[in-house]
Formats: sequence, structure tokens, C-alpha cells
Amino acid sequence: MKNTTEGFMKIAIAEARKGLNKGNRPFGSVIVRDGKVVARAHSTAFSGHDVTAHAELSAIKKCFRTAKTRDLKGCAIYATGEPCLMCSASIAWANLSELFIAADHTDVPASMQPARKRPGKVTYKEIFREFGSKIKVTKGVLREEVIKLYQEFVKKQA
Repeated sequence: MKNTTEGFMKIAIAEARKGLNKGNRPFGSVIVRDGKVVARAHSTAFSGHDVTAHAELSAIKKCFRTAKTRDLKGCAIYATGEPCLMCSASIAWANLSELFIAADHTDVPASMQPARKRPGKVTYKEIFREFGSKIKVTKGVLREEVIKLYQEFVKKQA
């Protein structure tokens, strides 16, 4: 896999597929530092019976454990879906420098939304602003591939 934006997102998508194959929602995440993957994770919220086991948060925890630091400045996180409020706060708190998002919250099928809609109107933008974070955000990386995963998940749930 090439060390490119698309290459790293493909790794996040592979993580999302792992989660999907285990009965979880298809969300995956990868953290990269200096062109190398330092952590990867997928959602295990369903299979692990843990509502906090989101892909981004799990990848951040892995970094904290291995790097023995809570400062991930200089790292980029690749997320197959737009981070929820909990994950957005974690990204800001961990001081990540960049966020790459494949699909945004409007791409998530209604049946995958807990209350059939995104709770409130707060997004990662407001969370980052509250933290004073200057995280560079790039959206739409391999979006169509992730939307296909979402559709596959919905079909499996039917």
C-alpha cells in the first residue's frame, strides 16, 4: 500500500470491513506519523458491548499506550466516517494535526443513525473551535467506497 492519502484511507476502509465482518458498524480509522501507520482500529461497539468503542477513539487509545504520550501532534487520522462528538473531542484533546474524512454524516443511511438523525447540530467543527484546535481537515477521500460499505451494512441488517 502506497503512503498516500488514498493509500492510508484504504487501510481505514479495510479496518471498517473487519468491523463489518464482525457484526459492527463499518467504521475504520488509521493514525499516521511521518508516513507510517502507528495505529489502526475499527468499531467494536456492537461486538464488544461498549458504546465508546468507536474506530477513532480506539486508534487514539492504541497510540497513547504505545507512544506513552497523550500528545499526537504531527499525526494524521484517517476516518471512514465523519467523527461523532465524542471522537471529535478525543481528536482535539489528543492534539492530532490532520483529519481525513471519507464520508460525512449526511452519507450515513438513516437506519445507521441512533435517533434516525444526527443528534443536535454540533459537528467536529464546533468541537475543534471550542478546543482552539487548528486541525487541518480534508473531506471526501474515497467517499464512494465507504458509502458502498454503509449500503452493505444496511443490507445485512435487513
